[in-house]
Amino acid sequence: MNTRRSFLRGAGVSVGAALVVGAAPKTPAAAPAPASPLPLVKPRALKPGDTVGLISPSSYIFDLWKMDSAVTRLESLGLKSKIGRHAKARHGYMAGTVQERVDDLHAMFSDPTVAAVFCLGGGYGTERLLDSIDYALIRKNPKILLGYSDITGLHLAINRRAGVVTFHGPVALSSLPAFTLESLKKALFVSEPIGELGNPPEKDPLSPEFPRHTVAPGRARGPIIGGNLTLISTTMGTPYEIDTRGKILFIEDVGEAPYRIDRMLVQLKLAGKLDEAAGIVWGTCTDCTVSNSSFEVNLSISDLVDEILGGINKPVLAGLVFGHTKEKLTLPIGVMAEMDAAAKTVSIVEAATVAGVS
Repeated sequence: MNTRRSFLRGAGVSVGAALVVGAAPKTPAAAPAPASPLPLVKPRALKPGDTVGLISPSSYIFDLWKMDSAVTRLESLGLKSKIGRHAKARHGYMAGTVQERVDDLHAMFSDPTVAAVFCLGGGYGTERLLDSIDYALIRKNPKILLGYSDITGLHLAINRRAGVVTFHGPVALSSLPAFTLESLKKALFVSEPIGELGNPPEKDPLSPEFPRHTVAPGRARGPIIGGNLTLISTTMGTPYEIDTRGKILFIEDVGEAPYRIDRMLVQLKLAGKLDEAAGIVWGTCTDCTVSNSSFEVNLSISDLVDEILGGINKPVLAGLVFGHTKEKLTLPIGVMAEMDAAAKTVSIVEAATVAGVS
């Protein structure tokens, strides 16, 4: 999957502010106060024979043949597919206009024959939808929503405005190796707490491929919330910004230079989001390598995590696999979780779905 940044490099978008002569300067609007959380609503667990709606709420999928493989993959899980009317639409680098993408989202949540909504891909574009979504409709018709990367925008908004549990996990075009598939089934098909989250088995325990690291010891308990760091950062100051109060915050990213990770983490710190969290789980930052720029050669991602996240007097654990990794966990957003950073464990202790009617 292409990263968000690769979609944006060619766009060449610039933003400027117009000055009207003689106009009185406007007072900057204050950031929205956190709304009181809605009582949590859980979707129904999937069962064989269910129909999954496939939508493209983000970037245009340039290889449309891949949708066929997504359908085949769902069939292997005993699921049927229903592709959104506008899933193959295109508006520049996005998968259709805002209206087309919102129409598909609403149609899938309204359709009584659709049990869950899987996003086909990520990229860029979900933030454009947030002001047009009918959150009351989603709350009235709670269904599993699955995706990661740019889909974080939908997760944050639906958590904040609809109070429905959603799932940070593979998009429909993602591969499903054994570990990823097992995590997906446990999260979506079983109406029981997931329990302890693990990493893939190590081929060589003395040279681990998926090491976990205690950044700051301690224990925490609270609802789990988070996703892609860039989307968390760019929704700050909006009605959809993340509420971390008393929660376990999980974050990851891809293709970002260390100084940009630095900037986004500092933004969250200055906004109080790190201090308000009960604990933090840093995943990975895939392809976040140091370039030749002189101002970033001395700091790695691990340096930044230790320095910024390790200095907030909260339990912090790094190295859990979710998001932009080949193997990935499926994480329910909004349910209770516990972490012990010293023991390098995170557990989901509340069921994320309810049992369906047989």
